[in-house]
Amino acid sequence: MILVVDASVVIKWFVEEPLRPQARALLADRHEFIAPDLMIPEVANIAWKKATRGEIQINQARSIIRSIVLPPFMSTFVESAALRERAFALALQWKHPVYDCFYAACAEAVTAPLISADEKFLRLVNARGSSIRGISLARLGELVNT
Repeated sequence: MILVVDASVVIKWFVEEPLRPQARALLADRHEFIAPDLMIPEVANIAWKKATRGEIQINQARSIIRSIVLPPFMSTFVESAALRERAFALALQWKHPVYDCFYAACAEAVTAPLISADEKFLRLVNARGSSIRGISLARLGELVNT
């Protein structure tokens, strides 16, 4: 199955955080993962923060930013430039930061569910009238009903 994943899911593939088992289960199921290319700097920034706070080693942070672009992690990156207008329109409509809306625009463009750990954002994605299907990492059982 093709899935759009955001940085809140991807970082859990590499570090111990709440919902890590659910994130790792996605990998075990061998889905095709797609994200806007801005996911790379977002995950790199999270790894940097964790390293500077002493939550992970610097070498682990380096490994994360090298690995996220390789299978089995990510299959395809969609250029942010191709998503910018739709992401901006969604940000205006939802009154939500545009960088999150790139993931929603990506999911819409490839007609795939968006998996995120960000519950607030998913409420916007799943609002009435939206054609985008957002699935909470905490409720991955919803994937069975596709």
